[in-house]
Amino acid sequence: MVIRFVEAGRRASRHAEVAESTWRRALTVLPAARPLAGTFPDRSGPNCFGTVMAAAGVVGADTTWMQREPFEDWLDAATRPGGDDHAAGTVLVWRDERRQVQHAAVTLGDGWALHKPSQRWMSPTKVLTGREVILSSRRAGCHLARHRIDL
Repeated sequence: MVIRFVEAGRRASRHAEVAESTWRRALTVLPAARPLAGTFPDRSGPNCFGTVMAAAGVVGADTTWMQREPFEDWLDAATRPGGDDHAAGTVLVWRDERRQVQHAAVTLGDGWALHKPSQRWMSPTKVLTGREVILSSRRAGCHLARHRIDL
């Protein structure tokens, strides 16, 4: 009942629509993406940065209010510039005019992406099409960059 109330008027996670083969291929680069998909945190705080890191296998990142600095450190250590929106493991990063990271998501492959739209408890970790994530995450003054997770 609470989930229906919280999701009313919002786009629901589409994780059940992702093909088994897509989840299998994503597993090598995003070992925790599937268990995170469609879940709600137990409190406010967990955010998009921690969600991306957790999906890539950083233990405990999904329960942390991840700040910019640790996310940037992880991005520098675990990724390289570039990527493909239709392959698993492309980190989508939105930066403002001062180059500060504002939002992040990660592609699952086959046109799907995972993100946490906000750090509120009522915001689940969602799977949407990559296009839906990109369009819903657009902000005036922010620019999208792509980083490929290094294995």
